Amino acid sequence: MDRIWRITACLLLFGWLLAQPSMAMAQANEVSVSEYTQLLREAFTAAQRSDEIGLREVSDKIVALKQLRTDDNQAIVVNHQWLKDSLASNSPNVAIIRDRLAAMLEALTAGRETGPQDLETLKVILNNPPFDTLNPERNRSSPDFDFGFLSWLFSDGLTGCFTIIAIVFVVGLIGYIASTVRRNSVSVARRKTPAEEQKLTSVQAIERADKVAAEEGDFRDAVRYLYLSTLLWLEERGLLRYDRTLTNREVLAAVPTNSPLHQRLAPVVQTFDRVWYGIADVDQGTFDQYRQQVTTLREVR
Repeated sequence: MDRIWRITACLLLFGWLLAQPSMAMAQANEVSVSEYTQLLREAFTAAQRSDEIGLREVSDKIVALKQLRTDDNQAIVVNHQWLKDSLASNSPNVAIIRDRLAAMLEALTAGRETGPQDLETLKVILNNPPFDTLNPERNRSSPDFDFGFLSWLFSDGLTGCFTIIAIVFVVGLIGYIASTVRRNSVSVARRKTPAEEQKLTSVQAIERADKVAAEEGDFRDAVRYLYLSTLLWLEERGLLRYDRTLTNREVLAAVPTNSPLHQRLAPVVQTFDRVWYGIADVDQGTFDQYRQQVTTLREVR
């Protein structure tokens, strides 16, 4: 009898040892949503600094992820093949990678303010190329996407559904942003480096915006200089610390919501988001209206 117990104990120990590599691998390929957000922020910061080595190091961790784990223990499958493909080149386009990461961080922040009414928007995105081809069931037979799982997410007031929607929504933004960035590659090439921009004052940034709009006709980049002048103006008056790693929504969230400054800063941030991420057309009228928003903000005392 004692011999049988020993054999059983050895078998259990052997099975436990075999399970360790797979358990370690599973843990390595899964992180929490907050840890995932931090990885994205580190990659975004490295891309802003044009630190290709640092970007590749943190991107390896992101690409290795297979799923996320929410606070209520829900698993979310993720795929970062786009990031792996973007860094496959010896000279990757860091500007495109930076803008995609910025959009992902922005969407994660916006996800906390998303409601069930955005499900229809999500359906439209997932039912159109290239995402309609990602569903195996759809590829085999049925032309309709099964939204039973998404409907389940909204039942019983699940606390993690907003975050889940935000992550899925990022996938839709990536394809659209990529085409927008390529379309504006000329203006991207003309931008000053972060080090040069840090030497600007708020007044110089506005002067640069007027010059870019008048002489180059690049209203989209001119709007970016107006937004930069706003951030510099806030820092010069000690109202807000200028931190390039913060998303636009985080900048707005740093200002008390019941203050006159927040009321005037909100449209400045919202207009910039629409223009910079390619959702709105940019022309002389758009630039003039945005310049007026920026000027009105500076009247706050």
